[in-house]
Amino acid sequence: MAAVGMDCTVGTWDFELSTGLLAVHAGGETAARLGLPGDPVRAADVGSRLHPDDAEGLAAAVGAMDDGRPALRRVVRIAGGADGWIWIEVTGRRSADGRWLSGIWADVTGDRKALARKDEAVARVHQFAAAASHDLIGPLRHIAMYGDLLIGDFGAAATPEQRQMLQAIADKARSLQVLTKRLIAFSTDASTPVFVAVPLDRALGNVRERLSAEIAASGASVAAEALPAVAGDPLLIEKVFENLLRNALEWSPGRQPEITVAARDDGHAVTVTVADKGCGIDPRYATRIFDAFWSLPRPGGVKGAGLGLAACKTILSALGGDVALLSSSPAGTAFAVVLPSAR
Repeated sequence: MAAVGMDCTVGTWDFELSTGLLAVHAGGETAARLGLPGDPVRAADVGSRLHPDDAEGLAAAVGAMDDGRPALRRVVRIAGGADGWIWIEVTGRRSADGRWLSGIWADVTGDRKALARKDEAVARVHQFAAAASHDLIGPLRHIAMYGDLLIGDFGAAATPEQRQMLQAIADKARSLQVLTKRLIAFSTDASTPVFVAVPLDRALGNVRERLSAEIAASGASVAAEALPAVAGDPLLIEKVFENLLRNALEWSPGRQPEITVAARDDGHAVTVTVADKGCGIDPRYATRIFDAFWSLPRPGGVKGAGLGLAACKTILSALGGDVALLSSSPAGTAFAVVLPSAR
């Protein structure tokens, strides 16, 4: 069992089953952080330094190799003195003669800390979304109430067009109230999404109606095939397609937007493609467009909120679906939305 003599965060290990001795091969700073000598030590001594939540799982994984499982792969925490817990990824195999377990270990503490920071950032986003959504409910309630009051005050004096506009204000405010309450519950994990059959034809029709002013102003065409039904929360599904259509409208500078919506139902999942003939997405940003609070650079330097696609990703994940950038070029962009089939 010769030492490898590494000064990095990777090394090897050998465990002799008959003696219970473990040799961890590492060098320099890594050996010092682990507090393990180059000579073999009792595996039980190393086990006593494992995090209590990891010890049982590692023992079970090693035991499974006795039952014929070919390989071991676990991430465990080892007490590292002043460094606190050190995260180690362990992989290994049994030797051909069955006497040894041998493999590779890697210090993944940095990765785990980065993941923890990302989780904290996501939690802060959820808290912010919940707080911001909560603050919206009061004003929306008043908008709906005043809309109703204006309809009553104008009475017969209002033209049909005026009454229609006032009614639209009140109805949209109430719809946004409901959506906001759903998002509050959603962002705080206080409830699970509703799962009912949602005809996508109807959902897309509602979205087109909400965006009718933007569609008319841009001269856009929105063509859709016959769309199947999916399983999910109607309001949240509409929000996903509203965000995608709004993006397609905004990212067609200097041209009339052309948007097509098509779907394929395989009996288990429905894949909906939303494609446009806009300016496309720079490949450099393809992996970032779903990050919260990050938005694509826009002409004139005006930045968006960076929440549209992030919200789509989060909503669809909760509904058992997903969204991905299917293709992008200077001639347009296509997104694929996957949702459970209602069949």
